[in-house]
Amino acid sequence: MNKTFLFSILTLGLMAQAQEIFFKKCPSPTVVKNLDLNRYLGKWYENRRYFAIFQIGGRCTTAIYTDAGNGLVKVENIQTNLFGKRNNVVGQAKLANPESTEGKLSVSFSSETPYENMANEVTDSNYWVLDTDYTSYAVVWSCRNALIFNTQFLWVLTRERNPPTTLINRALAVIKERGLDATRLSITQQTGCKN
Repeated sequence: MNKTFLFSILTLGLMAQAQEIFFKKCPSPTVVKNLDLNRYLGKWYENRRYFAIFQIGGRCTTAIYTDAGNGLVKVENIQTNLFGKRNNVVGQAKLANPESTEGKLSVSFSSETPYENMANEVTDSNYWVLDTDYTSYAVVWSCRNALIFNTQFLWVLTRERNPPTTLINRALAVIKERGLDATRLSITQQTGCKN
């Protein structure tokens, strides 16, 4: 068997376990045109998401965004794991293009301050805010092209732990309007939470 073919199959298998795979190039859904980072700050509850290996068994998932100064945002993601222990990861976000207010951000968890000296540089975007009203919901998406497929993340975030169905339907409508697959979303358990 050809080594390249075998390597491709193994890579594809590993990627399939990491996040959602689609056999086409990344689409280009519209994002929030004038994202107000100050209004976006605060605590968000994860209502539903595409599968992500780093979130296996996670429940009571939240994201907390705080102003880190100089156009940077501290990101803290917290979840309760399968054993009931709270886990968190801290990183940083910034507008991918500091000259634009378009809802395309760069987020990294490689350290707590990966963009400290890059606040004014243009960077690749991996966190697209497709829609938000700032006070009740946000739809966030990410996509990365690979050989013959792409891998995607998609999250519905809400300001309430248990939002009304009408709000979730509004977020799901945004996902469908952007041409994304809402059927792959799984609901995040938000019961019995301590955070």
